[in-house]
Amino acid sequence: MTMTEKILYDIETISSNLGLTLESMREIPGMYDTSADTALELCCTLPGTIRSNILKIAVVGAIKSGKTTFINAWLKDDLLKRGAGVVTAIVTRLQRQSTLTARIFLKSWDDINQEIEQALFMFPEKEWNPEKNTPGFDLRRERDRQFLNDFNVDIFSDLSVSEAGLRPESVTITRAVEGYEAVKDLIKPDRSILEFSGPLFETHKKFTGNDSRAFFVRDVALGVTSPGLDPDIEIADCQGSDSTNPFHMVQIQNYLTRANLIIYLISSRTGLRQADMNFLRVIETMGLMENIVFVLNADLNEHENLKDLMSVEHRVRKELTYIKKDPELYTISSLYNLFCDLAPDLSRKNSIILDLWKEDANTTAYLSSMTQRFNSRLVGRLSSERFYLTVANPIERLRQIAFMARQRLSLFSDLLSQDLSKARGAMDRLAEMLETGKKLEAIMDNSIEGAVDQLEREIQKEANALFDPLQGTIAKDVAHFIGGCKIDISLYESKLLHHGFENTLYLMFQELKSALDTFMTQTINARVLGFIHDQEKAIEGYFKTLYRSYDINPHEISPVKDQDHQPETAPGRKIVPIDLRTIKGILGLSLPTEAFVTRYNARIRVSAMAKFGLFSLGDIIGRLMNRRRYTPGVSALSASEKKIKQEALRSVVNHLEAYQKSVTRDYLIPLLEAVSRDFKDKLVARCRVCDVEIETMEGVIALDQASKKAQSRTLDAMAAGLTKIVKKIESLPVQYLN
Repeated sequence: MTMTEKILYDIETISSNLGLTLESMREIPGMYDTSADTALELCCTLPGTIRSNILKIAVVGAIKSGKTTFINAWLKDDLLKRGAGVVTAIVTRLQRQSTLTARIFLKSWDDINQEIEQALFMFPEKEWNPEKNTPGFDLRRERDRQFLNDFNVDIFSDLSVSEAGLRPESVTITRAVEGYEAVKDLIKPDRSILEFSGPLFETHKKFTGNDSRAFFVRDVALGVTSPGLDPDIEIADCQGSDSTNPFHMVQIQNYLTRANLIIYLISSRTGLRQADMNFLRVIETMGLMENIVFVLNADLNEHENLKDLMSVEHRVRKELTYIKKDPELYTISSLYNLFCDLAPDLSRKNSIILDLWKEDANTTAYLSSMTQRFNSRLVGRLSSERFYLTVANPIERLRQIAFMARQRLSLFSDLLSQDLSKARGAMDRLAEMLETGKKLEAIMDNSIEGAVDQLEREIQKEANALFDPLQGTIAKDVAHFIGGCKIDISLYESKLLHHGFENTLYLMFQELKSALDTFMTQTINARVLGFIHDQEKAIEGYFKTLYRSYDINPHEISPVKDQDHQPETAPGRKIVPIDLRTIKGILGLSLPTEAFVTRYNARIRVSAMAKFGLFSLGDIIGRLMNRRRYTPGVSALSASEKKIKQEALRSVVNHLEAYQKSVTRDYLIPLLEAVSRDFKDKLVARCRVCDVEIETMEGVIALDQASKKAQSRTLDAMAAGLTKIVKKIESLPVQYLN
């Protein structure tokens, strides 16, 4: 059993025993009240909450940086298919389980058809639905698939690659057609899950390692048996950070916002590329640079000696300082580490390669030492994260419950005392405590309500400055980008003659759309995620400050004043007042990533085609007037480009209102309200030992002597059990408590 598993087991045992003690309070009239009930509920739910707090590690980097090999080396097994490629942009999540299990989360037919329709946006519907007797595109129809086949050959024959790389719409159409036959019987009307376990585990590579089948996959979750992976850690292989499809970036951004640590891989073969700098700027804009560790993944076939490798390391470290001060960089060779771990089972070819690498003793020794340093640093960092995320708050909450229970036992021991003056003294102290608690709660209610109102106003103010369609920074930046986006009309002149105006207009629009989508995901969405990150920090900081102003000492409002009756344990450490990750988990609250995808209005096509009508008339007149230099259609494309840009801007601006509502109304405001409720509950727990009616306590005092003796024996048994629980809390490993 690992230390992590041991501490979790101890916390679960303490929670269970403490819950039994609270249950026993039901036997004493008036002893079990709403406070005890709340504490019991916490004891019951705490183990599940802890188990659900998974540390998430995102492994990211540009194409061919060795992300998958790095994870395989971590797991000491070749479980993931290496070299899957840029188009296979899936986030593959791994957690430790008892058996090898792969879960493939498939898209629905609606998901697939909508994605294809976006790739066909602005293409004349009459081409693929001439009779208009069926609504929308459907890949399951043979006619529609045949259209895609012909379309890809005809339209993209010489324009499938742009300056940015493969055209996303061409990739979408190609993958949809190529992968259809293999998955047609697996896709359902609703999103579904395929599961492969045991000897069938390797089947998942047919999806994660095949571009065409990967098109139909939303997500992949693997359960692995590797002992090198703690059960409370999830690793994610984030592929496609430099994919030409901007929506792949949205998926990766979404995971990064939930990750506790980002490991960014850079290939020593290429060094820091422009694609790396672009993606690192996105991470910086999202406000996540504090969570990042860099790995220079050494390709031993590319370096003659250690000096050559060190020069690359020095250059990369210097370049990283332009984006992060004092970057944490480790040079390791994932493939070398993997081959060393798999040495007995390597193929003859790979065994020869490994032996050749080992001949350079200086380089391999350096890489091994750096691997050890990286592993030690990773263990230390994860232990720290694990403490704050998994252990610190639960232990302190249990400590508070134990303190409350001991206080209550002491109080009821006095109330059941045969010495009537002692019992009356306890009653007076209880009444004083209840009155003090009510006053504190009233003050807290007013303060928290005021804090929520103020924070909500600040969130709305900041959101308006960002999202306002007229004056917001996003609208201005999008307008500037669209205005400066140049389309080379000359590239499309030949298309005019062969395919006509409408088909050529489609290609031109898709070029603009791809550029704008990329800008939105890499720049605007990253800025929005940075805004959300800043607002979360503001909420967290505000309530932490407020918590310090209510630094309540339970002894000061305790009904037990006699030092001889003070419990052995009192909350000596601070509860973390704000735990956003746990609160979001309880609420099922996640970033509204669907809102990050811009949908374009169909009036773009109407506006663009209106210009074509005017220039078609001009073309006829020009021919009648024998203007030999008149170029039919090209002027119409130029004019349509302007209209497309205008309407594209209008679509984005219209989208901003829904965008803002998703971020504020559906995410930040519910989060703020949940934080305020949780914050109040924690404060109330510190100042409320009992929540009972005085009349009920009068009844306890009035019990006959025999009943009091019987109740006292029950209290003694509870006290003995509670003493063991307290000792167990105090005996928890020091590294978790300091």
